[in-house]
Amino acid sequence: MSDQQTFNIDFNVPFHLVYHYYISGTVAFFLNTFVIYLIIFHSSRLDSFKFYLLAFQISCLICDLNTAFLMQPIGLFPICAGYSYGILSRVFSWSSHLLMTIFTFLISEQVNILAICFLRKHKAIMSLEDITSSANYIYHVWYSFCLLFPFAIAFSIYRSGDTLHEQMRILEELYPEYAGQFGNLREFQYYPMNNKLILFFALVTFGTTKSTVLITCLVYRMYTALTRIQSRLSTYDLVKHKVVLKSLIVQFLTTPISFIPVFVIMMTVIVPTYHSQEISWVACMVSTTHSIFNSIVVILTYPEFRRVVVFWKTWKKKTKTSQRILINCFKI
Repeated sequence: MSDQQTFNIDFNVPFHLVYHYYISGTVAFFLNTFVIYLIIFHSSRLDSFKFYLLAFQISCLICDLNTAFLMQPIGLFPICAGYSYGILSRVFSWSSHLLMTIFTFLISEQVNILAICFLRKHKAIMSLEDITSSANYIYHVWYSFCLLFPFAIAFSIYRSGDTLHEQMRILEELYPEYAGQFGNLREFQYYPMNNKLILFFALVTFGTTKSTVLITCLVYRMYTALTRIQSRLSTYDLVKHKVVLKSLIVQFLTTPISFIPVFVIMMTVIVPTYHSQEISWVACMVSTTHSIFNSIVVILTYPEFRRVVVFWKTWKKKTKTSQRILINCFKI
């Protein structure tokens, strides 16, 4: 069986994937914008924590706009290659390699900002237990690490890129059946499996594991701390901290929608199959829905936000009822 039959790579633009980017990106944009509005104007009980939540929501919005409209990544797996079909590629001729670097940075920054939200909440709850502020430097170290780590991942993928001439040379050597089709593409990026790419995969794995372990430990410590001091807190303060903590936990539980597809795509490269490209497209479609679910979670888990939505629904019902009454009056 030939390589082409084994891999079944389609070099045509998968417009079903492009349309999905537009649809999911539009829905995510409006939901993210609505949540940002709620955080700014309807979050009095969140105190200063709302700025951390706002930063995370803005990072989700920027990441969605980049993926769904500006970049629109199209994979050519199981060959570790692809191209971009978004505005920045087709209109402004940005290279897929540069867009991949930006994409990697934004995804990593999104996860790490969520980790910072957990760190900020952990600091607030620990302070209620009269733990001295001498450990503040530990939080600053973690803040710095979470903010700088995305630069390390982005730099690793940036260093993995080769010149077009070198990419074509390797493709002609390893995949001669596809070299001509790659040459017919307007623009693409191929990442050969070398030490640079392995380092990138290692950093992605480390970053995901780091965030998971860190957040799990923080959640455990926060819950045990609240259990110990709940008798000393007012009902208002206890409920406020528990609401924020539960919301953050559910938000974190939605992150696999974003990073599990990344690992699935990595596996299509490491363990290539006949359906690798279709699997990668499905993974891309799933990952773009993360922000939609995250926004819904934020709205449903914060009582203040729920009240705004319920108020709007009630107001709309009353308005429709009033309109029907007026219409009936005119008929009479």
